[in-house]
Amino acid sequence: MIRKVFFIIAIFGIIFAKEPDVISRDEAITIALEALKMSPDKLSLKSDIDVDSFRLSVVDLCMERPTELPEIIDSLADELEFTTGASFFSAIAGFLDIKPATPPLYGKQSKNPWANEKNVPPKIRKALDILMEAFYDANVSLESAFEELDSFQLDTLFSRAPEYLTPGAEKLADEVDESTLEEMDKQELLEEKQDERFFTLASRVNQQKLLESATRIAQSTWKAKDLSTAVKSREGNGIAPDTIAFGDIIYYAETEFGPVIIGGAGPTVYLSPCAIIIDLGGDDEYRCAAGGTANSLKFAVAIDLDGNDVYWSESSFAHGAALGGVGILLDLKGNDHYRSLHHSQGTGILGWGILWDYDGDDVYVGHTAVQGVGFLGGGLLYDATGNDRYEAHLYSQAFGFVGGLGMIYELEGNDSYICTGASVDKLRYADHHVTLSQGFGYGYRPDWSGGIGFLMEHSGNDVYTSDIFGQAASYWFALGTIYDIHGNDNYISYQYAQGSGVHLAAAALIDLQGNDAYVAHGVSQGCGHDLAIGFLNDRSGDDNYVTWDLAQGAGNANGIGILVDEKVSEDAYVAKREYNVQGYGNWRRSFGSVGLMLDLGGDDAYAGKGEQGKWWSWSNYGLGIDFPAGADNLTESQK
Repeated sequence: MIRKVFFIIAIFGIIFAKEPDVISRDEAITIALEALKMSPDKLSLKSDIDVDSFRLSVVDLCMERPTELPEIIDSLADELEFTTGASFFSAIAGFLDIKPATPPLYGKQSKNPWANEKNVPPKIRKALDILMEAFYDANVSLESAFEELDSFQLDTLFSRAPEYLTPGAEKLADEVDESTLEEMDKQELLEEKQDERFFTLASRVNQQKLLESATRIAQSTWKAKDLSTAVKSREGNGIAPDTIAFGDIIYYAETEFGPVIIGGAGPTVYLSPCAIIIDLGGDDEYRCAAGGTANSLKFAVAIDLDGNDVYWSESSFAHGAALGGVGILLDLKGNDHYRSLHHSQGTGILGWGILWDYDGDDVYVGHTAVQGVGFLGGGLLYDATGNDRYEAHLYSQAFGFVGGLGMIYELEGNDSYICTGASVDKLRYADHHVTLSQGFGYGYRPDWSGGIGFLMEHSGNDVYTSDIFGQAASYWFALGTIYDIHGNDNYISYQYAQGSGVHLAAAALIDLQGNDAYVAHGVSQGCGHDLAIGFLNDRSGDDNYVTWDLAQGAGNANGIGILVDEKVSEDAYVAKREYNVQGYGNWRRSFGSVGLMLDLGGDDAYAGKGEQGKWWSWSNYGLGIDFPAGADNLTESQK
């Protein structure tokens, strides 16, 4: 009876305080938690597990203040107002607990062979000078970043690091095979020793110096881009070795940092990675790792001014990607096609990679660790305009691994993100695949904390498709986020998706505007599993939520799951199961798991637990409310 009176007082206080259709997210969460005899400031997932050297403070903050996760993500999104690669590095430094870099200028002048080359336009000569001087400066910072490691240790890092992000390297749980227990123990012990050695060495890399090196290269790249765009398009009559390029070539030279080549306004075919490529136009074909640090390049910059270009490479670290250095690819105009295999298209491992496309309907196709990936460094894929298509299989599309930030930043266009079908999820389903993509943060359980995967979409009617682990999800002291600002969007996945934190992690899917649809099988749509927080926050629009079970505001194994749909709108919630959805929490390990589902207004439809204008609670730790609602509809068993 006391609890019933409490419910009635609480809800009538809100009703008379303000119009029910303007109740805030924080107010609704407070009401729900107080009904469960809790309060937001006491609800925390702070862990007593030892903090390793890769733990990020923003991840700890999200877990310590789980009900404030939307506000924390808002503040991160507010930082992401950048217009160049250099300003990007200033914006994101705090994500990785490092300071914005102010690269020193050493003033060393290179002996550039183009100084008196009359066939090279003066502004292009100046652009090359700027880039080459930046290479010298950045190299000083890069060497400082690795100065605590000898050549053998560096070989260990650079050879082993890509192996962690290859198909079959997933470490999501203990796997069982047909080996004997003794053989399995020996193999596991060996792998543990190798992992310990690798991450101990990795912790000695100076990430501040890596950022300094990347910032210096980015500063020079955008200056070179501005100079190049001021040049009147022209064709050339230069030549290059037939292993480097053919077609319209203005100039070619060898430097201590690698080949430098200038392409003309006509079609050019590039065959080998170069330290610098500037192409003035034409429908070009890059059959190489353009803007990538393949073949031992420390730095690689490619700037293409115009044309419908094709970028394809069978080597890793292509198209704005880096291993132990900095790789940047800028494409200013045209409908472009990017195709590569692994570790490419805005990927940085022990370094930084940027792929920046300003205009056009573009296609990005890759396999593993592509399209905005960071591991002990960072990667950005930035696309300004156009209806774009992203295809990948694993560890991709804004994926942050240990010590890393992986980001996709999309400004305009109706975009599609597809990540399916490479690595069978043999632990759970023979007919589904792990994807670990689309705003996914991932740690290396049990010893090393994960990074940040951040996918930001400004506008457009977008479609997201993944399978197991994807769409604003996370695993092991990591943060995964999708932040979609405007558009009628479709989110389709199977499991561990759409605001799903798993095993001491934090995840948030924030969709600000539009009539959206969310479809998943389970452990999704605002679900926290095993001391993790998962949050789905849709802030406006007539939305549809479809699931099977353990979703739509579900907490499991001492996790916290929250779904909040704001504004007055006509939403539909469909769930196959009734017992563990739409505000579900359970009792595990002598403590509770918390699940909240809150709809803040409108004429809504339910299949599952919920009901329009009602409260419902089938456990001591789960609660759903469709506002405006009175608490007097609760049955005695629900209290």
